[in-house]
Amino acid sequence: MGEWPLLAGIWQNVAALRPQHVAVWCGLVVSSVVLVALFRSRWGRRSSLFRCAVGSLLVHLLIVGLTMTVRLVVGDGGAGAGPPIYVKLVDDIQREGPITLDAPPELLALEESPDADAEAAIEEAAEPAEVAVAVEAPPLMERPEPVAEKKIVIDESADSPAPNVAEAGPSFPEPVTPVEPEREKIVAAEGAAPSAVTEVAMAAPAATSPYAHRNAPNRLEYAERHGGSIETEAAVAAALKWLAERQSDDGRWDADRFGAGVERAVLGQDRGGAGADADSGITALALLAFMGAGHSHLEGDYQTTVAHGLEFLMRGQTSDGHLAANTSLYARMYCHSMASFALAEALATSRDKRLEPAVRRAVEYSLRAQHPSTGGWRYRPGDTGDTSQLGWQLMSLWSAEQAGITIPPRTWTGAERFLRSVERGRTGGLASYRPDGPASTPMTAEAMYCRLVVADALGGRTNRLAGDEATAAILALPPEPQRVNLYYWYYATLALHHQQQQSPEAAAAWQAWNSGLSQALVQSQLGDGPEAGSWEPNCIWGGYGGRVYSTAISAMCLEVYYRYTDESSAAGWTATRPDGTPLPR
Repeated sequence: MGEWPLLAGIWQNVAALRPQHVAVWCGLVVSSVVLVALFRSRWGRRSSLFRCAVGSLLVHLLIVGLTMTVRLVVGDGGAGAGPPIYVKLVDDIQREGPITLDAPPELLALEESPDADAEAAIEEAAEPAEVAVAVEAPPLMERPEPVAEKKIVIDESADSPAPNVAEAGPSFPEPVTPVEPEREKIVAAEGAAPSAVTEVAMAAPAATSPYAHRNAPNRLEYAERHGGSIETEAAVAAALKWLAERQSDDGRWDADRFGAGVERAVLGQDRGGAGADADSGITALALLAFMGAGHSHLEGDYQTTVAHGLEFLMRGQTSDGHLAANTSLYARMYCHSMASFALAEALATSRDKRLEPAVRRAVEYSLRAQHPSTGGWRYRPGDTGDTSQLGWQLMSLWSAEQAGITIPPRTWTGAERFLRSVERGRTGGLASYRPDGPASTPMTAEAMYCRLVVADALGGRTNRLAGDEATAAILALPPEPQRVNLYYWYYATLALHHQQQQSPEAAAAWQAWNSGLSQALVQSQLGDGPEAGSWEPNCIWGGYGGRVYSTAISAMCLEVYYRYTDESSAAGWTATRPDGTPLPR
């Protein structure tokens, strides 16, 4: 076919036709043949009016078939899936001089070949460019040398989000060799798998840290007071053991090896088996599960595991800050934000300055990728945005702020603007995937948590009525073992746990949700066999993420009791249990 471009193009269009389109065209061909035969018959020649009417009908049917089956416009029609369009208005190029645009290099390159096929150029621009990796990951297993204390501040007034490094007060304490901590053994419930027994290091960080309860000496007791149990802790321990044993020698968790990239056409869309090459995103989720239980590259039982995972992420970072440049289109921005999230949280919890340059570059890339008008993120820098991408980006940026990297207020207000664009429902508590789409419960849960994150970042408050509407929608679709959606469960768990101290109704909502969630996850975890400690990837998005995805997300759901402190959400109100005893903050 390579020698016959016209025939090749025809064949590609024919092969791309859907079955219903083929049926339409076959029907039109048969109808045309029948009508032509009638026109040439004696009866057809006698009725000229009949021929005109039928001919007009045939032409209209052909037009309908054409519009249904042939793409007349290349691109996404403004839906935001394609690259941004940059327009130059030039009055006198000789007088004014050359005009330069602050656009991604792969998009500017399209101007240099105007005769190239537009669709091929767009698809080529969507593929990861060959970018030299200009970053050498530091060996995290070696103890760092003391360095001068500086705080990164991203200048909001600058034309680009490149940070200015300014002297500030101490914000990154000198890493020290941790003293051997006391250990609290978490024993599995009777009948649980032997792998569910482990020892978790308990070394409490500063009480003011949002991560303070992860290593608290009384973590099990704290978890039990907030809805956890010895069974949920045993499930987390078994999950981390399974994850640690599946890490590759180079520090990654291989997505394809553990079943990622299985195309199930979720919501009717074929994503080309996205996720098979999403090693950076899958590795990031595994690391977040370890860090959520208090393990880091400087302390805990899995120091080597976490260190090698972080080193893998940093080795893959390109000079522009991207952490997933060689990943396919549908997974690329997800992987970048997840990897940014993991590195930022590692920096925030350890204060190890060796992680700082990688986090700073990742933040810069994310800030450049945000749409300047809508405030959203999607598959490529400049896309108009979707709610699903927004959640991971906001969590990574919030974590970077906890590490001492100041995020410009315009970034948070932009995200707030996007959240308003997807509001649905009577009071704006429901949310859609895109601004022009219908509300869905998973997106409602994610948007609810995003609003809480933005309010925390901007020092504001959320709409109580919207929160009530979102909560009601979430409780109407509770966790059930026969209807697993870990992505939805993850965001709903974070949102309801975060807002539980805002009112008695919010506390009751959290208790109702958590009861179903913990039971569903503990019961569905594999207790024996070669995959003991993991969760099956048979949930709605599990085909794309595989077993590491399902296991890491499930573990993080069961770590929610101590993963983040929630003092900032108390709003001056003391929550109580049904028996009247106060919920601890």
